[in-house]
Formats: sequence, C-alpha cells, structure tokens
Amino acid sequence: MTRAEPAIRVSIEQKVFPAIADRPEHVVLAGVELTIERGSFVVLTGPSGCGKSTMLNIVAGLDTEYEGAVVFGEDTAKLAFMFQTPRLLPWRTVEENVALVLDDDTPNPTEKVAAILLRVGLSEAANAYPERLSLGMQRRAALARAFVIEPDILLMDEPFVSLDDPSADSLRALLIELWNRRPTTVLFVTHDRIEAVMLATRLIRLGGRPAHIVQDTGVDLSPDERLDREKVLAWRMRLFENA
Repeated sequence: MTRAEPAIRVSIEQKVFPAIADRPEHVVLAGVELTIERGSFVVLTGPSGCGKSTMLNIVAGLDTEYEGAVVFGEDTAKLAFMFQTPRLLPWRTVEENVALVLDDDTPNPTEKVAAILLRVGLSEAANAYPERLSLGMQRRAALARAFVIEPDILLMDEPFVSLDDPSADSLRALLIELWNRRPTTVLFVTHDRIEAVMLATRLIRLGGRPAHIVQDTGVDLSPDERLDREKVLAWRMRLFENA
C-alpha cells in the first residue's frame, strides 16, 4: 500500500516556559517528532497541562518560541483553527460571522455560507446574534466557520468542552459527517478518551515530563461504528488499558 503524502511534519526539540515569579523554568515538550498524513484525523490526547494545546499553537504558528520546526506539505496550505470557545463576534449575525473568514474573491460567498449553515442545522438562525444562541449552537456556528473556507488543515483545541454529553455527541457526529464529506487533515486536541476514540483515525498520546509521544496508534472504525457507544468503549479499553 502506498503511504499517503504528508501534510505536516512536526519536530519540537524543546519548548520551554520561562521562569515567572516563584515558578521556575519549565520544559513542557521535548523530543516530539510527528508526521501527519494528508486527509487523516489525528487526535492528540494526554493529561491536563501536558502540552497538548501548546503543541497545537506551535503547529498553528501562534507560538514561535521553541526549538525545532513545523513544515507543511504545501507552502500555500490553508489553515483553520477552532478554539475552546466559539469566538464569535457579538455584533455580527451568525451568517456574518461565518462569511467573515471568506476571501474577497470567493465565488458565490452568500451561497457558500447558506450551504454550510444548512449542513450544520443553523439556517433558521442565520440572522441571529451569538447572544441569542445556546452554547451548542454557537459551537455549530464556529464549526461552520471552520469548514466554509474548505481548509487543507483544520486545528481543533477541545472545541466541544463544557457541553453536556448529548450536545457534545451531536456535534461529534456532525464533525464526522462534515469530515467524511471533505476529508481535510485534522489535528484535534482533547483529554476526553471517548471523544478521542470516536473521532480519531490515528491517536497520539503525550506523557512524561517533559512531555513526549508515548503512544501512536491507528483507530480503524467505520463512520457508523464511531457512533456505536459499545464499539467506542471497547476501543477505549483497548487503547488506554495501560494508561
């Protein structure tokens, strides 16, 4: 079988948090080497505070204070980032928030926004302002904003955190559907092991001090199996039995 073309190569020799007040210098990541194949859904997990979000920020280019390099397979790779909070502009409608990320030369922008809002179930809320939406609906809008630009690489930092289980499961199912329609390369951070198994085609677990990769495993589940709670729980036991 031919190996897929890499979308991202990550090499973090060392990431150090400098000393602040009574906190000494802290090496959070060291010796991290990772190649992410194009079109894969990679989930990054590990204990709270181990450096998952820091690594995502490095890949995004938001944190440049580290030793190492991040190389993309395409010089013009289009990135989207979905944060822990929806980050919608309160003075813009849902439709306007989604349209905001489109380039000025995007063909048929109104139709593109309408199509993605329909897909995420927000057509009737297109003209609503974020304060009128539930947190779950705000996260749907953020998901629509991420996918409307048809990104080559989608970075997601615990985007469904703080939701109740039914709302989170609904959004995970929606994400699986959107990704199956257009399988962009995804790097997704979570500490939720069920969520990790439900979404990942490949699971990377960080551990140790400083944190490094301690597990790198493929997750071979069909889209339907990812929505089957028993199969997801069985994989969770298998993947994390020694964690």
